[in-house]
Amino acid sequence: MLFNSRLLGPVEVDESTVIQFPHGLPAFEDCQRFKLFHEAGETAPRVFWMQSLDAPDVLFSVVDPASLGLRYEVELSAAEVDALQLARPEDAVVLVMVYKEGDAHADKHPLLAPLKANVRNPLIVNLAARRGLQQGGLACDIVFHNRG
Repeated sequence: MLFNSRLLGPVEVDESTVIQFPHGLPAFEDCQRFKLFHEAGETAPRVFWMQSLDAPDVLFSVVDPASLGLRYEVELSAAEVDALQLARPEDAVVLVMVYKEGDAHADKHPLLAPLKANVRNPLIVNLAARRGLQQGGLACDIVFHNRG
């Protein structure tokens, strides 16, 4: 199907790759169908664009938390496991939304604004079933490790 994203332009979407968020996302409850895109030609993309297929203006940038040096240990409730239709833990991936605040640096070029990550509210996606949810308000323990 051809989808017209306000930010990406016209994009081809294979409907078998659409990720369903049955409850939407907080503040975007009407956005339940998403597609992940990345820069053409990248063999190991670092940033994905998560385009809502229900609202052409809604697009999020998401990354693998490992690219930010983060590792998650998330405990899902039985209801969350059911919502994700998760049969095997290895089918689940965690994604983190990243963003730049536009107005905070109005006197500077927008590309110079610092990148921020929503680390306390990651997305959990079951890649096998193409189902997702946003886990809200996680507690955060910071552990530093020597690498060498």
